[in-house]
Amino acid sequence: MVLSLFVGMLLGGVGALLAYGPDLLYALYNPYAYLLLVVVMGRTAAGFGWAVLSSVLAAFGPILSLLVATIFESNAWLVSLGGGASMNLMIANLVAIGVLSYLAKRYDRWGDVAAGGAAGLALFDGIDKAMPGGPEHVSGFWPWGVTVVAAIALGMLVSLGRGCDRVCSALIALVLGASYFVFLTGL
Repeated sequence: MVLSLFVGMLLGGVGALLAYGPDLLYALYNPYAYLLLVVVMGRTAAGFGWAVLSSVLAAFGPILSLLVATIFESNAWLVSLGGGASMNLMIANLVAIGVLSYLAKRYDRWGDVAAGGAAGLALFDGIDKAMPGGPEHVSGFWPWGVTVVAAIALGMLVSLGRGCDRVCSALIALVLGASYFVFLTGL
């Protein structure tokens, strides 16, 4: 549990350093390194409460280290985190993915729904970054960044799902991603 906080702080420190590099490299690191940490912490949790707690600590670890990094800048305040609602949504998304990763251990349809939901939530940020004119659009994110996000989502489906039930999880992730894409484009 405490390990999730410290590893999150370490990943956040690396993210603070990458914030000064190329935008595409930072966009591929943030939040996907944190997302993978939250998936591991949620999946290995001993119970539901522990999954929630370790996911929250893993999500707040990077924020703490990025806050410390902003102390050394004169005019910066959460430069690399975004502000307000986007940061809150990122934290809620990471915690939800961690909890869904824990729930994906179930051996019924609800486990498949949880695995598909976790992979679908992972797609949300990639869709935001790839959509021109979107709130978090990163130029150059298409096609390589989208490929990385799709690989992470597929890896989540393979590692969280079980056997033939991965098809059900993949359909849920596809429906979530497609519905978010339709929501953003206003179709």
